[in-house]
Amino acid sequence: MKAEKVLGILACAVVCASGSAFANTTNEWFSVTPDGSDIGLSQSAETNGVAVVVAESKITIDNDFESAFAVGPNSSAANPALNDGLVTITSQAVLTPCEASDLEVVAGAQAGFAVAVDGSDTNFYGYASAGGDGNAPAWIKLANGTLDNPEALITFTIALDYRDRKVSFYQGDTLLVDGTSASKFNISNDFTKLNNIAAYGSGSISSIASKYEVAVAAAVTDSGATTNLYGSAVEAVIAAGQSGSVKEIDPSGEAVEAKTAENGLATWECEVLGIADDDANAKIPLAPADEAVAGVITIKFDGSVASGVEAKFKVQKLGSEVGNTEYPAAAIQIPMETGTYKVVPVIKAAQQ
Repeated sequence: MKAEKVLGILACAVVCASGSAFANTTNEWFSVTPDGSDIGLSQSAETNGVAVVVAESKITIDNDFESAFAVGPNSSAANPALNDGLVTITSQAVLTPCEASDLEVVAGAQAGFAVAVDGSDTNFYGYASAGGDGNAPAWIKLANGTLDNPEALITFTIALDYRDRKVSFYQGDTLLVDGTSASKFNISNDFTKLNNIAAYGSGSISSIASKYEVAVAAAVTDSGATTNLYGSAVEAVIAAGQSGSVKEIDPSGEAVEAKTAENGLATWECEVLGIADDDANAKIPLAPADEAVAGVITIKFDGSVASGVEAKFKVQKLGSEVGNTEYPAAAIQIPMETGTYKVVPVIKAAQQ
């Protein structure tokens, strides 16, 4: 088909003046889902007031970037406290193709998605504000997707990672890649959050929805100078490395000292070790070690930890460490002496 001289509709994270792509718990942030002639804004959403035609449960777009239609969170939802920096934008839309040579750098845009014609090929393109090379903004031709009919309704997701300054693109659940099989592209360090989603060009939108991953733990690094939020305790442990610390997240989004579970461990330690945190009888699973060590009772951790995490154990008697040693999980040593001993986990990122 002949490409039109208009830009395909672009869902982009644009800084204002003022999907599932992630494995952990997500919350819907804001959305627009037309219903008949009703634009269908969620309670947390607002638009920039640009007039659009809404009919047959879709928004028809025919404009340029200067008059782009934008939807974003309203003032009450602008900064979700538990947003850990992973954000998805998922849309169902018909994207009118343009010539690939007509794809332009979009001032102020973090990331975007379009359909364009390059010679005889029609492809998905992803926009990354720091490009695939980490410097210049770029439109990146994407593979892996299915685009048999460029005029058909498609579902795509822009997945933004503000912790690592990366963006990935999906068609449905299919991760899209460039010609070198790269799937993560760079967004500018100037962008730290999503302000709104802008759409312009020619096409129609059946839905736009943004979700964020819910933070449950934090990694504190750089001697306390850096705190990043994560959707699981395991990810926070890995991010903390060997020298950082793990904290929990309170309802206001602040990193706080970990709560103590019913069994005496920190609740995040329970998550990493796969132990219930609401049961006083849920203990660290221990068993006789596979190999004995002369003169001591040798036991092992009889559970598992996630990839990238290492658990070692200290032994205490009356609150004091015995031997001042962190034992490997397979060979925890208990003195062969009368007394009550406590096995205490030391959980860190696995050393590379």
